[in-house]
Amino acid sequence: MNFLAHLHLADPEPGLLLGGIVADFARNPEIALLPADVQLGVRLHRLIDGFTDRHPVVHRSISRVSRRLGWFAGIVIDVYYDHILARDWQRFTTEPLPTFAGRSYRVLEDAYADVPPGAQEFIRRFIDNNYIVGYSTIEGITRAFTRLSEIIADRMPKRAIWLPDSLPDLAAADAELAADFHAFYPELMAFAAESRRSFATSLVVTPTPE
Repeated sequence: MNFLAHLHLADPEPGLLLGGIVADFARNPEIALLPADVQLGVRLHRLIDGFTDRHPVVHRSISRVSRRLGWFAGIVIDVYYDHILARDWQRFTTEPLPTFAGRSYRVLEDAYADVPPGAQEFIRRFIDNNYIVGYSTIEGITRAFTRLSEIIADRMPKRAIWLPDSLPDLAAADAELAADFHAFYPELMAFAAESRRSFATSLVVTPTPE
């Protein structure tokens, strides 16, 4: 899943929200220095990714666009699932997407100075370009695909790919991808909720004996 889903599944705990973003931009030694609730947010992010990567419905979505994209189809589906989540937001909450975005940005702003530099760079761009609301539009996901293409070209120049070229295939498969997402996401929500319950005791402070 991409950033909107991670934020939604971590809401409303600020530490989990922050960890859901930091997870992709911090190394393990940096994560070990973060507050306990943020570390749990990183853990939640990774559990969500693992559940997603193993799910047969997600595999089906990937297969719908993998003929031309190959290995990169999974990245494209991560972003497109966030697009479907954003445009169908009211199916999952009564809170308007811009309101949720504002709350999430405030959490990220408040913790900005305390996160690793790699996360700071992304958070600044994420807020300034209003990525959360942008996910609901084709223009917004085009911007996300463009940025990912630049990262891939920088890190793996021999495998460089222009991900915005996937948009016609995504549009052609949109109805099927939306059906996949709406079959999968409630299961992911339930998994995330159970995962949070399973480690909620990690945040309980034991009173110091007097």
